[in-house]
Amino acid sequence: MKNSKANNNKAAAEGETVTMPKAEYELLKTSAAERDASQEKLLRIQADYENARRRMEKDKAEFLKFANEGFALDLLPILDNLEMAEKHIKEAKDFKAVQEGIDMIQLQIQKFVKDVGLERIKTVGEKFDPHLHEAFETIESPDGDDGVITAELKPGYRLNGKLLRPAVVKIIKRKGG
Repeated sequence: MKNSKANNNKAAAEGETVTMPKAEYELLKTSAAERDASQEKLLRIQADYENARRRMEKDKAEFLKFANEGFALDLLPILDNLEMAEKHIKEAKDFKAVQEGIDMIQLQIQKFVKDVGLERIKTVGEKFDPHLHEAFETIESPDGDDGVITAELKPGYRLNGKLLRPAVVKIIKRKGG
């Protein structure tokens, strides 16, 4: 029997007719149909995946393009007030009123910054923290604690708790310590 199957396989490879029981032939047809259906299903799934991936990339690009829209809209009134203040400065006779206008804009900016999650890092009088501060200069002093910040050269900020920019500071180095 083994020899017969080997001859049948050889015959099939050479393009000759192969004989097999009808049940085996039906099973082979069913298996081939299932394979073809599975292959077609796999190709459809791959195409759907590629389409979904492209759609997600397009949606992501669109989202990033307009992600700062709310931020920009909240910033516009501050810009408007700065423009108005600039006009009044050029025509000003009452500098106290100009100063009050600038103070109001400063408060508006501080509120805006707080609302977007931007927080200024505390510096002067605080202990130097290399994770939050960048020491620009060290001042030797007989008084004061070692590593305490004496001056802020550039403010540092966190955005929603994440360090955005370290504060640039001067710190005390105790003389003789």
